[in-house]
Amino acid sequence: MKGFLYSKWFYALLATVCILDTVADLGEHFWGWSNLNVIAIGMDLIATSLAVWIFADLHRRRPRNGDRSRG
Repeated sequence: MKGFLYSKWFYALLATVCILDTVADLGEHFWGWSNLNVIAIGMDLIATSLAVWIFADLHRRRPRNGDRSRG
């Protein structure tokens, strides 16, 4: 999974989910398609999960000494 997490495909998937969510939100707002709200909530959950996953992994890998190196 680490290989996928740091590949361009991860960010392509995250961007696609965010774009689909935006389209669903706009469709709901402008055209009154209330059924798109279910899709938008699903896309929000997926995007949030992906963002939390990458944030948690980056935070876990952060150096213990911060940006300063001793030596």
